[in-house]
Amino acid sequence: MVIEAKAQDVNFVTKFEADVQHLLNVLGKTSVQVVAPGTAVKIYETSGSLSTATVAEKALIPDSEIEVGDPTVVEVTYNKYRNLTGIESIGKYGYEIAVGKTNEDMLKQVQNKIRQSIFAGLATGTATATGATFQAAIAAAAAKVAEKFEAEVATPVFFVNPADLYTYLGTHNVTLESEFGLNYLKNFMGIGNVVADTNVEAGKIYGTAIENLTVVAPSVAQIPGMDMTTDASGIIAVRNDALYENAAIQTVAYCGLGIHPAFLDRIVKSTIAGE
Repeated sequence: MVIEAKAQDVNFVTKFEADVQHLLNVLGKTSVQVVAPGTAVKIYETSGSLSTATVAEKALIPDSEIEVGDPTVVEVTYNKYRNLTGIESIGKYGYEIAVGKTNEDMLKQVQNKIRQSIFAGLATGTATATGATFQAAIAAAAAKVAEKFEAEVATPVFFVNPADLYTYLGTHNVTLESEFGLNYLKNFMGIGNVVADTNVEAGKIYGTAIENLTVVAPSVAQIPGMDMTTDASGIIAVRNDALYENAAIQTVAYCGLGIHPAFLDRIVKSTIAGE
């Protein structure tokens, strides 16, 4: 049983590592920023517009009053998950099925929590745009993103509701790809990836640049006194073992990976006006 439990630990972590790499691929990121537990992530919003008034010789140049407001502070913490598989199920289906399949489903739900963190951050964006159709709304968001990141290196990315995406696909021959449980259009209209998820409200499109999104996770390698299997970067820890008082095998996992924006005003919420 010890050998089987360790194999489940390794399978869980290996699958998680591969899936996180897929998520990074979709977002156009190269790595996860691993930090100490309790580290504060600061999310900013700027305000003010550049004054373009004509200034007479020796006159006072007007202040554009562009400033950064007080940041929203988000603490990077662990999420903790646990599942029990009773010996009755193990006896009926076998260890690999009873424990292995529930672990697979548990991992999918951990991934869903990670995806939710993306959209919780995007929903706080303050810039707006509108377009008559799905394609026009994305184009409007892209224009606003370009304005927000003018003179900066920026790679746009857009997030949409699956219903809006599939309505568009119904009349267009476009290849849909899938990674980390996310369906997406790669380099849509030549402006960036379009990612579909039900956490986005129908009729709405979120647009920003991948440079405005930070993938952060607390290091589980810094948890003392626990014998758990971790990945190379230390962003997930898992252990399968017997819980005799419950006549069950328990699976425990820790992971706090999340995606946070740097600037709220650089997130554009575009509305599909026809919906």
